[in-house]
Amino acid sequence: MRKVKVERTLAVARSSVWAVLADYPNIADWNDGLKKSYAIGDATEGVGAQRQTELVPAGAMRETVAEWVPEERMVIAIDEIEKMPVKQARMTFTLSGGGETTLFMMSYDYEPKGGPLGFILGPILDRQMNKGFNGFIDYLEPAAQAWAAPDEDGHTRP
Repeated sequence: MRKVKVERTLAVARSSVWAVLADYPNIADWNDGLKKSYAIGDATEGVGAQRQTELVPAGAMRETVAEWVPEERMVIAIDEIEKMPVKQARMTFTLSGGGETTLFMMSYDYEPKGGPLGFILGPILDRQMNKGFNGFIDYLEPAAQAWAAPDEDGHTRP
């Protein structure tokens, strides 16, 4: 297994970051790296919730929440991956801090496809994923800030 980890301090409260991540089936609403996303089944949050995502420019993933600790940690098992050089993977989001900033960490544990060739290509995949995960955070922060922002009547979301 290989591991890619990125972290960044976001200029938004942890509750707002969690609210965006916890809207589990609707990740494509704010993540431009996805064409679309939707729930599989009735559960839309918590352990066991599943979603399907379609990636830009190609590929798809079926994901299941394996761990759910509100405002602290979410672990997502990647159950199926199409058109990507990854056999299996697990993504962990960890949130910490307080006040108006959040330390956000993403850890991606994965096994490349291709046996020995996958092992050789691993460092290249790591760099590509690192770039993609930093892009994910680039989309997450303004989505969480928008979630926290008051509407035209001055109300914030619950």
